[in-house]
Amino acid sequence: MGTLAYIKNFIRDRDVAAITPSSKFLVKRVCKWIDFDTPRRIVEYGPGTGVFSKYLLENMHKDSELIMIEGNASFVQSLRQYCEGDERAVVVHDRAENVRQIMNTHGVERADYVLSGIPFSFLDEDVKHELISRTRDVLTSDGKFLVYQNYNHMEKPLRRHFDSVKREYEILNLPPMFAYEALK
Repeated sequence: MGTLAYIKNFIRDRDVAAITPSSKFLVKRVCKWIDFDTPRRIVEYGPGTGVFSKYLLENMHKDSELIMIEGNASFVQSLRQYCEGDERAVVVHDRAENVRQIMNTHGVERADYVLSGIPFSFLDEDVKHELISRTRDVLTSDGKFLVYQNYNHMEKPLRRHFDSVKREYEILNLPPMFAYEALK
């Protein structure tokens, strides 16, 4: 599923913020903060068509787990087809706000990483902070929340909830994106 599918879903679904899939440059910029050499539990909010998910599955340890939480039914169907047969991958049709219940359902107590491309700029301030707080709560003591966004609006909210926040900018993406690494 490529750019055309993104455009169709962008028009139909107000929660879809992108009209093109993430570039390989953005994927590598964000995923450089992940240790792929040891088993990890990764949760991905809003994987869309799975550009990040595919990279994660190709690079993560054979004993790692990836839980993808996607609210768009069309994207969920595409992700499930792609992940069929990979026992490390779980695709859940739900909202990121329900991360704790989703993890409990799948027997996962804590995540090492939560990766998110959901459009935080679309969320009310209270909802944004509640989701960031819930995300912090599901991470291990040294867990990371990795976020990529169109605008530089996440640094301040992330600093309210995390001990350390790094920000980088990826110009080789349409549109260019800010990438954040928030450490618990």
